[in-house]
Amino acid sequence: MSTRTTSLTRSLKLARWIPVAAVLAETAVGAYWDLARISYVRDSFDHLGYPMYFATILGVAKTAALAAILTPGHPRTKEWAYAGLVFVYGGAATSHMAVGDGPDKWAMPLFFLAATFAARAWLPQGTATLRALGGSLHRPQPA
Repeated sequence: MSTRTTSLTRSLKLARWIPVAAVLAETAVGAYWDLARISYVRDSFDHLGYPMYFATILGVAKTAALAAILTPGHPRTKEWAYAGLVFVYGGAATSHMAVGDGPDKWAMPLFFLAATFAARAWLPQGTATLRALGGSLHRPQPA
């Protein structure tokens, strides 16, 4: 394999992690903002007509999704986490569209919705994730 092909392969592998990093960062920040009920969240929820307790529900759900995605193994739990994030970001975009907001309000939730689909589709699954991160599948055997 040539150096150019190796470089391209590495670049593509690295590029697959971009949507994963974007989704995890947004979910972590969003969970904190929802649980802290910062003024941006309060104003957005008032504008959309949602009760503030819904921010707590979303914050806890986002925290659980982060834990599920970042914990090794448990592929079914990861599936549910990604599905939940699809509902969070899709619901946010739809909510803003429903009240007549422009693209300045609903474009970012749609971007994170697409990034969630990409992250789920492109992230290596099972033991391949460990290999992608440079880990070993072999545990030392006791003597």
